[in-house]
This record gives sequence, structure tokens and C-alpha cells, in this order.
Amino acid sequence: MSDAYNKRPNSSKLVISVEELKEIFLFGVDLTDDYGTEMSDKLIEFYILAAQDWLQTEIGGLLLCTQDIEETHDYYINDYVSYGFIKLFRYPVQSVEAVEVQFPLATQALKFDPSWYRVESIGATTQLVPTQGTFSSILLSQGGSFLPLFYSGLQNVPSIWKVKYKAGFQKGQIPATMKEIIGMKAAMGPLNLAGDLIAGAGIATKAISIDGLSQSIGTTASATNAGYGARIIQYQKQIDHALTHLRRSYVGLPMVVA
Repeated sequence: MSDAYNKRPNSSKLVISVEELKEIFLFGVDLTDDYGTEMSDKLIEFYILAAQDWLQTEIGGLLLCTQDIEETHDYYINDYVSYGFIKLFRYPVQSVEAVEVQFPLATQALKFDPSWYRVESIGATTQLVPTQGTFSSILLSQGGSFLPLFYSGLQNVPSIWKVKYKAGFQKGQIPATMKEIIGMKAAMGPLNLAGDLIAGAGIATKAISIDGLSQSIGTTASATNAGYGARIIQYQKQIDHALTHLRRSYVGLPMVVA
């Protein structure tokens, strides 16, 4: 790949390269048209990025590439007394940069000591554990008194927590199963286009006759099926199977307590 392509803005966001997609998932596929023009890297790159967005949507909260996140969360008294438990929205969590709480009517947010942060990466949770003093330290407001929320008897308050953190897989650490799913999903676009180019869009057979000599070519393409339809169907089956195991590992069993 040329240096010019490596400097493209999207190149750093790809979990698999254009070359990897061609060599692994499009092996044996002719990616040129009738005039010998090769399918552009820009087009293939688009399908890779689309496949990555699709997987992140399928596995809710998953981030494939590292991003800086800033979120607000509601206050729940039961979570707060459980060492300030907060369930973050995106994972895997690499590090938590800041945890703040903005009390109602307060002019400034209370910032907690970074040494208190306890982070679970895949579970996407953070808690606050005081590194010195007693547990009551975690319940102190800026004025040195217990949180006014306790005195007023409030059980929950919306959006007073603010958490800044870094989430996503580091480069080179994305699980092979995820890369395989992305590769198969991204390959479907080029396979559909290449299938139409075998003999022409929607053409199942082509025949040529000159002076009594004839030649015919038959393909698996039709008005409703691409030339590489069989490979696309096989990829989809593999994706569905792999997603089942991926959801068990990263999403688990959804549960609601009424």
C-alpha cells in the first residue's frame, strides 16, 4: 500500500486493512471490470467502515477503536453507597480520566481523587474506593458534610454524575473473531459488485456465434442472485453463528428486576 494511502484519515480507523480483506475474504475473486479497471481501495474501505459500525450496533456498547468519551449518569442512592458504582455506556474501558458530581444548586462540581477509581474493562463499570481515611470520606461534599442528597431523602437525581474515560480496543488487540466477522460482512459489498461483473448484471448465460462456431458461458447469476451469491450466503451463516458466541461473551444475559 502506498504511503499516500496510509496517510488517509480513515486508515487508522480500519480494524482490517484493504489488503487483508482482499487476501483473506476475497481470495480468488476478480475485482476488475470488463475494461480491466480494478475496484478502488476507497470503495473497499467504505465497506470495512460500514461493517465496523454494524458490528458495534449489533454488540451494544462495543467500541472497536479507541475514543475519548464524556458521559452523564443519574444518581441512585443504592449505587452510591456501593462505592459510587456507575455502569458506563461503552467498552472495553481503557482508563477513567475523571469522575465528578454536580450537586443541585452547587456552583462547582466535586472531583474525586483519581487514585480512588476502580475500573472493570469489559463490564464497563467504575467505583470509588478511598485510598486513605474511612469509607465516610467518599460521602463528603465540598463543604465537608455528608451529601445533601441524603439529608433531603432523595433516592435518585438525574444527570449529576459526569465521567470522562477512554474506551475501545487498542491497536492490535481486537479479538480475531471480531475481525473475522467484520471481514466477512465487509466482503459482501465487493462480492455483490464483482458478481454482476462476471457476465453482466442479471445475466445468467452469454453466447457468442461467428461463422458457425459458437461459445456459451453460464454463471450462477440471475435477475435475483449475484454471481458470488453462494459465498455471500455462506459468509452470512458464519456471521450469525459467530455473533451468537460473541454476544454471550460481551453482552451476557439481559435481566430486569421489577
